[in-house]
Amino acid sequence: MKVLAVEDEGILLGQLTNRIREALPESEIAAFDNADDAIAALPQKAIDIAFLDIAIGNMTGVDLAKRIKAVYPHCDIVFCTGYSDYAPQAFELGASDYLMKPVTAKKIEHALSQLRHTTVYKAAEQGLYFRCFGDFEVFYDGEPVASFTKRSKELLAYLVNKEGVLCPTSEICNAIFRDNSDSYLRIAKKDLKAVLRAIGQETILVSGWGVLGVNRKEARCDYYDYLDGKPGTLNLYKGAYMRQYAWAQGKKLSSSSI
Repeated sequence: MKVLAVEDEGILLGQLTNRIREALPESEIAAFDNADDAIAALPQKAIDIAFLDIAIGNMTGVDLAKRIKAVYPHCDIVFCTGYSDYAPQAFELGASDYLMKPVTAKKIEHALSQLRHTTVYKAAEQGLYFRCFGDFEVFYDGEPVASFTKRSKELLAYLVNKEGVLCPTSEICNAIFRDNSDSYLRIAKKDLKAVLRAIGQETILVSGWGVLGVNRKEARCDYYDYLDGKPGTLNLYKGAYMRQYAWAQGKKLSSSSI
């Protein structure tokens, strides 16, 4: 998870990043003490959450938030300030939360529970876990698995989306590769098995003659927890599901589907 922190007072910036790191130890934090440097970094850094001071030199945090939203519309904005005057503007912009200083760990935790676009995963740290809400991501022992190819990761996402149903290879090819040739699928399947084998999780895949799926009983993910109605999971879904894949965008979820 990519986090941006902007605060023009050095000591407070250090405190803010420490509090964020306590709440999100797996996150990558880009911290800046001025708006210009933060804006310059935007094209190079995809941002999931931005924690912004209001008074940051020649630009307000609200103005900076508008610039961030122009580049990353799905970035969650959390304001951290000593000024209450800007709260109406902040929430008109769609801010997830408005924290009054001093910013404590408890306040950060509250802000993370209010995020509009980003799902903060804090399920069991051990083993294999799929995050489906927001962007699809794969975790093993709490760390993102970075060794997938683009297509092998999308193949896994498609199978997780199917909830254990064995999918014909022709269906997978049409959905992911946009044609009936299975040569790309064979490569993606081989790469996927290699990654899962390396972490001892190859048995999560179920294959047969011309079909492929995941073992629903062994697979752990926020989507399955949501469907199963596990306590505390109904607030995980915030309207975004496997956001990076076009074939997943027709899926509509609500608590009534449980």
